[in-house]
Amino acid sequence: MKRLHKLAQHDAAFLLLFIFLVALSLRGPVTGLPPLLDRISTDLNLSSSQSGLLTSLPLLAFGFFAPVASWLTRHFRIERILASGVGLIAIGMVIRAFGSISTLYIGAIFIGAGIAIGNVLLPSLLKREFPNYVVQLTAIYVLMMSIGGFLMSSLAVPLSLYAEQPSFNLPMSGWSFALACQSVLILLPLVVWFSCKITQHQPPQTGNVEISTSVWRSITAWQVAGFLAVNSLINYIVVAWVPAILMSNGYTDSTAGLYQGYLQLAGAMPSLILAPFINRLGSHRRLCLFATGLTSLSLAGFLFIPSWSGVWSVSFGFGVSMGFILGLSFVSLRTNNPKQAAALSGMAQLIGYTLAAIGPVLIGALYDWQQSWTASLYVMLSIGLIWMALGWMASPKPDR
Repeated sequence: MKRLHKLAQHDAAFLLLFIFLVALSLRGPVTGLPPLLDRISTDLNLSSSQSGLLTSLPLLAFGFFAPVASWLTRHFRIERILASGVGLIAIGMVIRAFGSISTLYIGAIFIGAGIAIGNVLLPSLLKREFPNYVVQLTAIYVLMMSIGGFLMSSLAVPLSLYAEQPSFNLPMSGWSFALACQSVLILLPLVVWFSCKITQHQPPQTGNVEISTSVWRSITAWQVAGFLAVNSLINYIVVAWVPAILMSNGYTDSTAGLYQGYLQLAGAMPSLILAPFINRLGSHRRLCLFATGLTSLSLAGFLFIPSWSGVWSVSFGFGVSMGFILGLSFVSLRTNNPKQAAALSGMAQLIGYTLAAIGPVLIGALYDWQQSWTASLYVMLSIGLIWMALGWMASPKPDR
């Protein structure tokens, strides 16, 4: 019995390591691009709408491939699907580093498909393997996402500048070199996977579509999906355009990239608080109101007090990440089994990232029309207030 217990602990440890390293790959490939958008746009002569499409394409792929990932769980092992998703991310990051507009777009689609798989299946895998620690482990894997996002965002411009030094004679642009370097992080979960120490569970023998269809008729599912959808919308708009907004207020591109790195790093702080202290922090509804309120306050700060943009970057990252952790945990907390969780996760990703894909393009088009970020920031603030209301409805009601 002791040997079996040790083997179970060993398997769980390697599975958690794999999960956390997969999570490390789920944000950086998207957030690592915006600090380089100004250089890419200048080099390739792109409009703001074309630049926005570079950040929107992965989101469109998120939405398209989310139900596909949920469907795949009926036929294949979740762990194997996740490893394939990481492989797609790695392929996409290599393709986009070739440095043309076509390879940037093609790479974005591969990256989006791989990230969609991870986004959909990680909550289901946690519910299946660690049902008593869903919020805590969700907080930790979101922490890993934030670390990956911080590393790729904050190092993007310095790596580009490093490659542009006269002593180097690289057959690629500086921003292509920076994008190529970012792919190193994606190799880590693949190394763990190919170590052959991940115990794979058999896929279910039957594929019941009733669960997938029933979530679309559930008011609770729509509330959770709506909350996650608006979270994605507001997050990816800000991630795509906050460097440009900051530079329009007089910040250098290096500082703007660093502040976006602060935004990603601040996303780690809710994980550190929620993981050990979730049972002492009050109801989920109260936590959700705090997260959405802080996010809206930060957007108002970018609009009215831009000189404090470093503070607003940190507070926005904290609030939107806290909301994201809570939203992901709602997928598990408001479903009855892993199949239902996967179906709801797929639904939420489909709605959320399809909506989020529209945001950066429309905000870029609004800027092209107004030649000012003021109207765009008012739109973002309005979205933040809508998110507050959705959070109240999506949260599990507190026990009386």
